[in-house]
Amino acid sequence: MPHIPHGPKIKQSRPLNTGSTWQRLLLALGLALGCIAGAMAAAADLPKIIYVRPVPNNDDVLLAQGTSGVNNAAKLYRMEAVTLESQATRAGRQQQLDNAIKQGARIVVVMGIEFKDILDGVARQAPQTRFLILEHCIDNAATNVTCITFRENEASYLAGMQAALASSGGKIGMIGASNTALRKKNSAAFANGARAAKAGIAVHETLWLEGPQPFNDPPRAETLTKTMLGDGVDVIWAAAAGSNSGVFKALTPQTRAKAIGSGSNQCVQAPGRVLDNVEVHADTAITLAVGLLVNGSTAPRFDFGLKEGAVTLTALGLDAAYSECDILHLRPVLLKVREANNAIISGKLKIE
Repeated sequence: MPHIPHGPKIKQSRPLNTGSTWQRLLLALGLALGCIAGAMAAAADLPKIIYVRPVPNNDDVLLAQGTSGVNNAAKLYRMEAVTLESQATRAGRQQQLDNAIKQGARIVVVMGIEFKDILDGVARQAPQTRFLILEHCIDNAATNVTCITFRENEASYLAGMQAALASSGGKIGMIGASNTALRKKNSAAFANGARAAKAGIAVHETLWLEGPQPFNDPPRAETLTKTMLGDGVDVIWAAAAGSNSGVFKALTPQTRAKAIGSGSNQCVQAPGRVLDNVEVHADTAITLAVGLLVNGSTAPRFDFGLKEGAVTLTALGLDAAYSECDILHLRPVLLKVREANNAIISGKLKIE
């Protein structure tokens, strides 16, 4: 038989050193846990800004802006942001304010008239904490309470101009939520803007929803809209937030009348029926206010408007082209409103 040569001897490899492998894994895990612990410790060392909602999480756009506002402020000023949801009772809100203080909040932000009667007492018991309340100022408040107000009348004036210039029938109107001093001021600014833009424009008496849920009563808003349409109004400023869907529903069967929404971009809710919107940016206001507090301000009130970007019209924003607002098809009107906006910001046009 022929000789078949043997191949080279294969040297047996040494068994894996499982001990060292596990040691490396344990080391890597330890490092990872150390990083996580370090990050947690760093976060724990950051001052807290806590937003206390007046109700549990829902689809309220303005309340949602409270969360985004404190989150943005936390990123800018190296803070830890927390949102606490209250049960929709006085006791529930009181409890969450107390919880915010127990958690060591440096700044507490609240939004809603529901806090007006309880915030001052809480603030006096926690002088080391700064409190921000939006819109609802407290008379003779504790020195650590700052109220944020909005010059909504500036955007209301622009909405009145827009309504008058877009009206073909010469009659416009406003449907508001509740007949408060602030809303009446906005109603007057709306009428003044309309008359400044078009002499002889007829402004219907403002109709108010009132009732237990003026910001969330679409059926009532629909009824009031039909009343205005019957009176010949063809542009309606729907200034009632969640109730506005009732306005849009009443406008849907016809093509003559239009609406101006409020709060956020509502053009997408009724394409072709909504000219524009008066927007309030609570998130922008909160971020600005926190910056002022961090830099040492002890002012009892901050007032923000068009100049600060806290109120505006949707069509004046950077993403207006994607808004689906009908005013984009009325370029001459939009240009006049933009000129007025710039004049208000520069101080050339005064809005009372």
